[in-house]
Amino acid sequence: MDGSSLAISVQDPKDAHVETTTLRPTRDTEGKKPLQLNQEIIELGNNKLIDYVKDESKKHYKEAPKKLQVDTVCNLARGYHSFVLAGTGYGKSRIAELYFHLYAPQKKPVVLVLNPLDSLGEDQVREKTAAGIKAISLGKMKMTEDLVKEMKAGDYAFIYLSPEVFLNNSLFTELYFSSEFQNRLVLIVLDEAHMVYVWGLVESGKAKFLSVRDRLQDYGIFRPSYGKLGDRLMATNNVPLLLLSATCRPVAVESILGSLMLKRVDITFFHGELVRPEIRILRFYMEYPLKSCDDLLRMFSPESDIKNREMVPMLIYSGTRKATLSVISVINKARGKKKDAYDSESRLVRRYHACTGDEDKLDCVKDFENDKFPVFSSTMALGLGQNWKRVRCVIHLGRGDPSTISQMMGRCGRDGRPGLAILFMEPKRKKGKNSVEDFSSGKEQLTDDDRMDALTMCFSG
Repeated sequence: MDGSSLAISVQDPKDAHVETTTLRPTRDTEGKKPLQLNQEIIELGNNKLIDYVKDESKKHYKEAPKKLQVDTVCNLARGYHSFVLAGTGYGKSRIAELYFHLYAPQKKPVVLVLNPLDSLGEDQVREKTAAGIKAISLGKMKMTEDLVKEMKAGDYAFIYLSPEVFLNNSLFTELYFSSEFQNRLVLIVLDEAHMVYVWGLVESGKAKFLSVRDRLQDYGIFRPSYGKLGDRLMATNNVPLLLLSATCRPVAVESILGSLMLKRVDITFFHGELVRPEIRILRFYMEYPLKSCDDLLRMFSPESDIKNREMVPMLIYSGTRKATLSVISVINKARGKKKDAYDSESRLVRRYHACTGDEDKLDCVKDFENDKFPVFSSTMALGLGQNWKRVRCVIHLGRGDPSTISQMMGRCGRDGRPGLAILFMEPKRKKGKNSVEDFSSGKEQLTDDDRMDALTMCFSG
């Protein structure tokens, strides 16, 4: 294999491996040296490095690693930033694990993972713990001096945190800039990287002019500082970045790189499988107003016909928190159980959104995973990065951003078995584009509103 073999997934020849020179290290160069891979690994040629990564994978996983996973790990091992674009369920999270396993465990390497949602971090901590890797998710109330000391000592291999903690928590800032922590840090992961683009819109103020933003209440309201990540990431020069996303169109990629102060020559792109043939998509025009959610009445039979435990596990997505309660009311009405609409421990349906209490979130997620109820009514706050294999159906109410809807649909059929995505869309949107003729021929359709309306037209006829 020649010297360029590891860059076969690069989108363009000009995206070849080039180490950034814009960052400035804060390493303690006079004391303990920063943690590095074993010199024998560093000196391996490309072919032998690939074989080495595959052998390491066999030690920890039953499934053989995918080529993209191996290529990305090799790229990180060379010290290069990596951007992985692959569909939900592809195994993107395993890349960081596999890279971590290249280091000697007694050296206590640390991987820092930035998550858009605390619940996502909690879920991944459970996965790491099950795999025998010590991990922690940092909520705002968990940061203490004792915890900082433990993290400096490398007691936690994977540290999950939100952008707010990363940027604004004084204790974490002290930890992050300390030489002890910097010398253990081997990788920074930006999970669900497409959210940088969304929250960048919020920061710039462009979001308020888009109708699509109003339809996704929990999408970008709490991340106005996410576009400032580049300033903080500049503190490490020798630590590679790993960006992960399932839905990133070109304009979003360029925006993300700009927010992180990176150029295309600073990062290698790896493109994985985006097709999910096991998911069938059905589109229905809505017969009732979106706010009523009454179109769901035709989706559910009375309890006398089918018991809760026999129902298909599903996620129902609405654009607003208020609508999640309307969904519950409609489902209970269809099931003949109107009085159960406000039951927080329902065996039929529960709801989840950004303002749900932290304990309630954890309890509901745990109960859903343990088959205690079949239906989740939620905003997009639920399921981001989750790997639930029991979900067979996803329902989305109303027009919406195609990238976000794709993310939501991808949450069914994660076990490889058939999944069903049902999209209820308004036949007409006020001041929107409601027919193919509304899209000017030869003119670029640049806005997210255009894309939202175009998705509806794609399923017409």
